[in-house]
Amino acid sequence: MKQHWHAYSYTGRSYGDGLIRRGEVPSNYPPIEVKNWLTRPAAQVIDTFHDVEKAVSWLEGELSQNPHLDEASFPLVDRLQHSRNTLNQTAGNDVVYGYYSKGQQYVSRALIACPREGFPTCPYGVA
Repeated sequence: MKQHWHAYSYTGRSYGDGLIRRGEVPSNYPPIEVKNWLTRPAAQVIDTFHDVEKAVSWLEGELSQNPHLDEASFPLVDRLQHSRNTLNQTAGNDVVYGYYSKGQQYVSRALIACPREGFPTCPYGVA
């Protein structure tokens, strides 16, 4: 199976770990463990990418629409380069951002590598 990334998105209020562990959060709220994104229903997958540049392009659009509250501390151009470098690694190549936007919303964007340990086949049937 070819390496690919599933894109996930959440924008809204933030919740504490206790509420997350008890399942008292919206179904699309980011999981505590990154690998658990792949246990989500297929309807929560925003897109699937087989190409790093297309994945980074999606991320750029998403992060541009939801500017970081403190953009100067980690500028978008630097986040995108870091994301590109991470996606090009052969292991540990998930990209996950969670931050507060200038609009005071909690923003989570994730590109989750698949297949991976614990998920030798794609749970969404991507070949």
